[in-house]
Amino acid sequence: MKKLLFIVAIAISGITSAQTISTPPSEKENNTKASTMMEENPKMEKQIKEQLIKNDELGTMAIKHLKSSPKTSSKINELYTENKGSVSGIMKSVMDDPKLANKVMDWVKNNPEVLDYAMNLIGM
Repeated sequence: MKKLLFIVAIAISGITSAQTISTPPSEKENNTKASTMMEENPKMEKQIKEQLIKNDELGTMAIKHLKSSPKTSSKINELYTENKGSVSGIMKSVMDDPKLANKVMDWVKNNPEVLDYAMNLIGM
């Protein structure tokens, strides 16, 4: 009897594990859609850049990201000194530098949490 129950249990688990479960779009798919929307709509990218300058929390996250990169940390430290620690001042300088601006925008596009936060700030 125990063997029969064991076989039935294995059969049931095998059947249920073979079924596919319909799930809502993953975060990665949503991130890809948002990135695509941003590339297709230059106004959206401009709005996100403006929020990087205006929103201290988003700007601080971007500065931390740039500080963590060996290629950009020295430049961010210079900007920090020049702007006396002002997040909006640093981010304005970052956006004026094409290399730094591209690095920040790539980070936003490739980071689902940051992209979602930025999209919420611009009302998307």
